[in-house]
Amino acid sequence: MIKQVLLPAFFLLFTSILAFAQPAFGGLPLGIQQANALLPAPSLHLKGLDVAKLQREDEQNQMNRFAAPIPLDISTENAGNWTLLPDGTQVWQLRITVEKAQGLILFYEDFDLPAGSQLFVYSPISKQVLGAYTQESQSRSDRFLTGIITGNELIVEYQAPADNFAVPFHLWRIDAVYRKEGTEKELLSFGFGSSSDCHDNVVCPAGDEWQAERNAVARIIVVVEEGTGYCTGTLLNNTAQDGRLLFLSAFHCMDGYTPLYDLWRFDFYFASETCPNPAVAPAYRPVLGCDSLAGRRAMDFLLLDIFPETTFNMELYFAGWDRSGTPPDSAAVLHHPRGDIQKISLSTTPATVFANSIIWNNGVTTPPNQHFRVRYSNGTIEVGSSGAALLDQHHRVVGQLNGDAGTTTCDNSLGFFGRLSMAWEGPDDGSRLKNWLDPLGTLPLQLDALAPIRSPLVTTDDEEPVAGVAVTFYLNNEWLATTETGQEGRLTLPVNLPAQGELRLAFTKGEDQYRNGVTTADLIRMQKHILGTDTMPPYKMLACDVNLSNSMTTLDMIRIRKLILTITPDFGDGGAPSWQFFVANPSFADPLAPWPTAVRDNSITFNLNAGFSMPDFVAVKTGDANGNANAGF
Repeated sequence: MIKQVLLPAFFLLFTSILAFAQPAFGGLPLGIQQANALLPAPSLHLKGLDVAKLQREDEQNQMNRFAAPIPLDISTENAGNWTLLPDGTQVWQLRITVEKAQGLILFYEDFDLPAGSQLFVYSPISKQVLGAYTQESQSRSDRFLTGIITGNELIVEYQAPADNFAVPFHLWRIDAVYRKEGTEKELLSFGFGSSSDCHDNVVCPAGDEWQAERNAVARIIVVVEEGTGYCTGTLLNNTAQDGRLLFLSAFHCMDGYTPLYDLWRFDFYFASETCPNPAVAPAYRPVLGCDSLAGRRAMDFLLLDIFPETTFNMELYFAGWDRSGTPPDSAAVLHHPRGDIQKISLSTTPATVFANSIIWNNGVTTPPNQHFRVRYSNGTIEVGSSGAALLDQHHRVVGQLNGDAGTTTCDNSLGFFGRLSMAWEGPDDGSRLKNWLDPLGTLPLQLDALAPIRSPLVTTDDEEPVAGVAVTFYLNNEWLATTETGQEGRLTLPVNLPAQGELRLAFTKGEDQYRNGVTTADLIRMQKHILGTDTMPPYKMLACDVNLSNSMTTLDMIRIRKLILTITPDFGDGGAPSWQFFVANPSFADPLAPWPTAVRDNSITFNLNAGFSMPDFVAVKTGDANGNANAGF
């Protein structure tokens, strides 16, 4: 029996998440832009933490904690200052100071931002800004957290639209970083740029064969009642191949604590795009909240179900797995050591099954034969790497990182990974992987990865991106999701598309803007085409068939003329919508008669299968023969 070291990192993080938090939409608070127009923000001074008491608790419980919570009871009704601006906007501000804190993070409940509102959190000293958070930032639960502000002081600013007096949130907790006396400085360093120099970034040559898997891995910000920390985890495929966000990590990431799963945050895409470390932290996509599905201390595995509401337009990858129990001949580990950007460690020697039990530094003993013993050929693991998947030579997950041999030097370092095969069975659904990874009950020993369905583009036939296209997804005639294209014309897709079924997309745009791009010049071009003195391309002919007769005639010109003269607000009874949508790159059998056989109702249906790939789409502005419509209107 040997003693090993677990590798979670419990602390309040104060380096790499300075510029990023929950889905935010930029801008600056009025407290920075127009400080003279606002009343001074009143201050709330909080007593600092009892560091000596926290250190005693940490020593007794073997906690790697670097921060602790302070309870709050604050709303826009019982604290802060309101300022009414000339345009009717209402601005609420509150300054919070915690003695000797190295960083601060706010937690919210009853979080319900109304349309048109904005929330910012910023430092009055460094002008570090988090936000704006809006109605679109909300998650499934009514709780929320914003990123970390360095230092011991922050200002919360809430901007409410005119005549909206709803209470938008309740501040119930603030976490403060504390430092342990006598601890070496390097042990307190976390976040961007803090990991060992011997790590390779995932885009370096060492990671050339593992670029698909990088989009399955996320850094976890683990929130518990006792503090906040880092771990790593990986999305796994399941036999239904439905894109369910099943996420494997380590049980000890929350063991001994009281987890608040709806506040756990998963930072995907937190990786450098260059092999050398970048000068500033790259952006990432945070996803807030999860449910715990299964876990067991003896196998040190934890399976989570991430809330999917904010994962639209994320091209995630779902790793395959192997439950045979066979040790890998070679392996890779994609992880976030110390909460840093994604790194890769490789092992070029065969792993072995560790035959002894292990006593971990948190007092837990795991039974014999539960772990693979892995020796790294490059890179290593550190605190924060816990839960990272062990990927075998076939790119399948065979285990998750539990800890190391007590050292994390870069020379011949060892890692111990809980074996996925040992976690397959268990006394109930909450203690095994079987029910979740094999919902179809097919009992495969291996399952390959599920690659993401690409996010398609919606453009004009001149390849100009079309913004503001509302698309509703129906799966087997049941509503699935509704989304809208952004300025780049990218169509967000639901993550949880199944491997089979009928998927219907219903498009709409600009139903109050029929005259966009429609002028008498379009009538002139149509006349030339009808008379044979000019030939219009297929998509322009479809645009000018405004009565949906599968032809372009003077009857279409009459309807367009009535629209231009404001006699009618649209193209009349049975007429085409403002915009029409088609699958891109069709094969027009006759370019002079490009009329589709299907009903033109802006509804496009696909039959899903395991290899389904969503095509791009072409948006056609009805009545616009010259291509002058504003695609972003």
